Amino acid sequence: MGMFSKFWQGVVATSMIAAPLAMAKVTIYMLGDSTMQDWADGYYPKQGQGQDFHYWFDVNKAAVVNRGQGGMSLGGGGKDKKGNTAVGYYDMFFKKGCSNGGCIADKLQAGDYVVVQFGINDVNYSTEDFFASNMKKLVSDVRAKGAYPIIMSPIRRLYYDSPTQIHNSYRGYPALNQSLATELNVPFIDMSEMVANYMISVGERYSAQFIFNYATKSEYSNLGSDQTDQVHLQMNGANAFGRIITEQMRAHKDPIVKKLGDYMAPMYQVDVKVSPEGAAEATSLSAYYPKGMTVMLKTIPKSGKKFLGWYDGNGNKVGAPSRSNVKSPYIHTFVMGSASTQFTAVYEGGTAQKYTGDGKALTAFPTTTPKSLDDVTFEPFTPIDGSQETETKVDKDIKKFFDASKPDTAGIGWTQTEWTGYIGDGYFNLDNTNVSFASYKVKFPGAGYVTLAVRYANGGSTDRMFNAYLDHDYYLSAPPTGGWDKWDTAYVVMDAPQGEAELKFMSVTSDGAPNLDAFGFNLDGVCRVGVDCKDAKDSIPTSLQGIKMAARAKLLGDKLLLPERADISVFDMSGSLVVRKAVLAGEVDMSSLVRTNGVYRVVVRLGREKLVATWAKVK
Repeated sequence: MGMFSKFWQGVVATSMIAAPLAMAKVTIYMLGDSTMQDWADGYYPKQGQGQDFHYWFDVNKAAVVNRGQGGMSLGGGGKDKKGNTAVGYYDMFFKKGCSNGGCIADKLQAGDYVVVQFGINDVNYSTEDFFASNMKKLVSDVRAKGAYPIIMSPIRRLYYDSPTQIHNSYRGYPALNQSLATELNVPFIDMSEMVANYMISVGERYSAQFIFNYATKSEYSNLGSDQTDQVHLQMNGANAFGRIITEQMRAHKDPIVKKLGDYMAPMYQVDVKVSPEGAAEATSLSAYYPKGMTVMLKTIPKSGKKFLGWYDGNGNKVGAPSRSNVKSPYIHTFVMGSASTQFTAVYEGGTAQKYTGDGKALTAFPTTTPKSLDDVTFEPFTPIDGSQETETKVDKDIKKFFDASKPDTAGIGWTQTEWTGYIGDGYFNLDNTNVSFASYKVKFPGAGYVTLAVRYANGGSTDRMFNAYLDHDYYLSAPPTGGWDKWDTAYVVMDAPQGEAELKFMSVTSDGAPNLDAFGFNLDGVCRVGVDCKDAKDSIPTSLQGIKMAARAKLLGDKLLLPERADISVFDMSGSLVVRKAVLAGEVDMSSLVRTNGVYRVVVRLGREKLVATWAKVK
């Protein structure tokens, strides 16, 4: 989770418009953090609550615009070294600072709805006073447009104190949301308690494997590593929580909120059975869905039980999943149609059970999940030391670095060579403002956690923390290096998707960010789009993919191939020259040039012509 704002994300992407606005009578804006946002397909099965929320509504009656932003707090309030207050979601995405028509406040029309759910990131990067102040301003702005605010408390994370008690990891913020709703006379949906009750009803095993983003690379082809994410949701969980939200809207005591029930699409039941009973350790629960939503069915066999497959309501074994990146035989996905139906997880000794219902849409829906909340007592504050989140360790074994001196896109910054010690073709200088950025298109071989390393120089006197945004905020500390010609490396673990993604380095204070020389990852196979990613028409051998080479010199692993005599300069990670020498044509073993193992910058020149400027890992 992060803390600062992203000025450069002010423009609303077309992909975030979840239903045609021209046909809609009202628009429902979903505001929140990474548990609400849209996640790129390369992260599958990770998904935010707002990602498929539009399916619950009739497209001719309501449109849903998901404006969830990963890493955001509502209040901001964090301080930089000079005491400047960091801004939150309200300033950067709702009211001001969001240029090019991206401010939600500018788009609101009378009769629209604004659903607000924050608190997870505010725990670490805001205060309750800042949170309350921004919530009050937001509610006032919504009402000024004749629109309707709805406050939701944040969801819980996967942390069971006991089978009947879910830890309140987000301290006083669930209660603060409720108290603000009462004070401001705003309709309230208590997702914190609803989700806690749901988690208690299904148990910890089901919550991990079917609700939160516990997923393995044996289940999904796009994953590069197994996921054990206790905060974010997988598709099934996001849609389960979306279902809870709509149920609360249908039954809400506020008639304006309850009116949203009239805008919803028909819902169809999917009954899920296991045959023979008791063969599975856990299986997807029966539930209802709107037409068009992707349904995930999953079963986990008990030890020694042989799974035969999923069978539909006609008794036929189903074919391939609707999603190509699902490879587990225990998972079946399909797009919901316009009729209720049934599926059976059949194990050895069992038989498919045929659907005997009438297929009609549902006419009644639950109003509590799974019990009445009238007797719930809210605690104003839960000590934070009860909740410990497992963090992925930083791995400084960086496989490859990329020159940062020439971004794909940039805002208020320059490519420079003024200061010495850089080991690329230069470095990128982000301007002294909190809105400067540099963007790079990279491609990852698989989804999973990776360590990002950024080589930087900070000649100032204070830490120039900066944001590395990859569908989420990741903050790196950049302490002073003792001069603009002195270089160091900062590290952070981030969650990367499979396929192409945009990595943005952004300043977060008025001092700007450090100068950026290079960045790299501890994952093999990462490449920079348009620079060294292999194109279908490229004839570079597979063994040389990802290596940037000139036509007359090649670096293969730690072997440098020279067709003629050349001058070689080798620099270490601090930018210090390790060796410079003339080398005859042939194969040069890099380990013969350096004394210790590590990652080095290698520059090969023939006279003034640079033949190769790349990174070599010497083992």
